[in-house]
Amino acid sequence: LKHSQSIGAAIAFQGIHKALPIIHGAQGCTFLGKVLLTKHFREPIALASTKLFTENVVMGSEENITEAVKGFIEKNNPELIGILTSGLSEVKGDDMDSAIKNLKFKIQDSKCQIVYVSTPDYEGGLGGGYTRAVEAILDAVATHAANVHSSQFMEGQINVLAGSHLTPADFTELREIIESFGLRPIILPDLSALDGSRQGMSALSLGGTKIDEIKEMSKSEFTIAIGESMETSAKKLKDRFNIEYKALESIAGLRHTDMFMETLSMLSGKPIPQKYERQRRILIDGMRDAHFYYGNKKICLALESDLSVQMSSWLDEMGAEVFGVDANKSGLFPIEGEFDLFISNSHAEDTAKRL
Repeated sequence: LKHSQSIGAAIAFQGIHKALPIIHGAQGCTFLGKVLLTKHFREPIALASTKLFTENVVMGSEENITEAVKGFIEKNNPELIGILTSGLSEVKGDDMDSAIKNLKFKIQDSKCQIVYVSTPDYEGGLGGGYTRAVEAILDAVATHAANVHSSQFMEGQINVLAGSHLTPADFTELREIIESFGLRPIILPDLSALDGSRQGMSALSLGGTKIDEIKEMSKSEFTIAIGESMETSAKKLKDRFNIEYKALESIAGLRHTDMFMETLSMLSGKPIPQKYERQRRILIDGMRDAHFYYGNKKICLALESDLSVQMSSWLDEMGAEVFGVDANKSGLFPIEGEFDLFISNSHAEDTAKRL
């Protein structure tokens, strides 16, 4: 059930234009992650490795980081590189702060920005790694840019910090809804880049949030955080740039979608577009039609926390009795009980058969 933090961080970097996450560890750590994400999204995934071997672990691996990064900069010209740690490099106790400082000195002529994210495999999970990556990107890019340029709010511009539980199609829909209110969203990260619209092959992630847009986030009038995990990043923007924010547990179901629409209406000073009023009526009709199939049914969720909260929200509105399993604290094996429906990832097939 549980995936490592480095996988979550790697997903976040897919939503940044011309970014490349590099896992500091053995090549297998990266290979398995790349296969997993490619199979899931059915899209090319930007992910590289520092390729540590036994002698590097024994003698020291700082030079591997420098050589790997210099090679990728010369070959692929990325605008952002994320250095993600693995269980191997974390357990060994590499001095990453010193290694990153040395790396930045050696590539100071390059325009590529370096972001370091600590993502040990032995704690947390996918959602935690994704959150750490977003926070690190904000600290490195938005905060640095604001220190260089004076901040002045840009009317109608809002930040949207979106959690790991949203699909590429959700990101596209999110942008369309916000823009229909006349607002300009800067979505971080923007995983609509994985919706199948990319053309050609590239070692870098293409089509996500541009670095220049991230630099402009300090000038936004408001921040909307989607998913509980994104509230910490929104609070950082509030503390650093005095940007007010609203954290939404989800954008699924009636209650949370209403809250989202009302927030956009308040920010823009415009009424909710009629097409969404109509879609709301269609949703209510569909919920009524399907209520018989969901009412009083026992449903078990074994998902990452933000996704679990979002799913349980609308299942509760459908009258179901929801039981949740914390993905970061337990696995699939201990789950017991009688359920009408079991919602999890494909690894839950054996557990579903057992139950």
